[in-house]
Amino acid sequence: MTLSWDDLRIFQAIAETGSLSAAGRRLGMSQPTVGRRLQALEQDLGARLFDRHPDGYLLSQKGASLLPLVEEMAQAGEAVERSRLQLEESIAGPVRLSTDPWNCRFISRRLDELMPSLPGIELELVMAYSFANLSRREADLAIRNQRPVEGRLAARSLPDADYAVFGARQYVERQPDAFTDARYGSCRWIGYDDTLDHLPSARWLAQKTGRPPHLRYNGAGHFIDGVLGGAGLAILPCFLAAEEPGLVRVSPIVTEMRGDDQWLVVHQDMRDAPRVRLVADKVAALFQRNRSVLQPVLGAA
Repeated sequence: MTLSWDDLRIFQAIAETGSLSAAGRRLGMSQPTVGRRLQALEQDLGARLFDRHPDGYLLSQKGASLLPLVEEMAQAGEAVERSRLQLEESIAGPVRLSTDPWNCRFISRRLDELMPSLPGIELELVMAYSFANLSRREADLAIRNQRPVEGRLAARSLPDADYAVFGARQYVERQPDAFTDARYGSCRWIGYDDTLDHLPSARWLAQKTGRPPHLRYNGAGHFIDGVLGGAGLAILPCFLAAEEPGLVRVSPIVTEMRGDDQWLVVHQDMRDAPRVRLVADKVAALFQRNRSVLQPVLGAA
């Protein structure tokens, strides 16, 4: 009997996520398919790998003994794949870049500047608030707000965006307090829901206002639409001012959120892969050329 590596990957994903649905999302499969493949693997092994509970799947004793072996196989397979890309001479092919939604917007609005320098590259932009696991090739490159200190990762600095308080023109014209520190008590605010209250902008806003935002989003996808729609004030990256004439900056740059540079991160096994290196170089150059947009002159609005 020869076991399928694909089925073992499914077993590993269920063990790490605790559910069929979460494993399916990670692997790009439907929940029924994941369930069928797990059942087939258990039949091939003649062993129950998980105990089913109302709140998820927990490893059985036999599943727990199998998991370290599968993890070793996965690590070896990932290392082989990373090495394969380094041996390729052609730069054509996909490169996956993981970053937060604001950086994704910054890059996306400048693709006419970026893409001509990437002939043959199929660029995949992945929006995520969590860090992609580069060892498992969840991405080839990632932009992070912290320099990695663990793992075999290499990083180069990128200029980070400055932030300030913005509102729609139609809103701030009706709210003169928006231009003073009274804004924190008298104006409506737009922010994130509880799932994102760990973000620096969410923590800063909570400290300044002492109350929840009047309008909350679970991501940045339509966040800017709420501001442009006149729902209230929000803290936003300053580069948006150059893209949205309907926005008005009503505060100085928020220096409390000005930290160290952000970091473009790659696994050391991938840094010399031709197409990954090319994308890394061109993305870094894009950020450097636009430093004055990302970090406008400090001062009043």
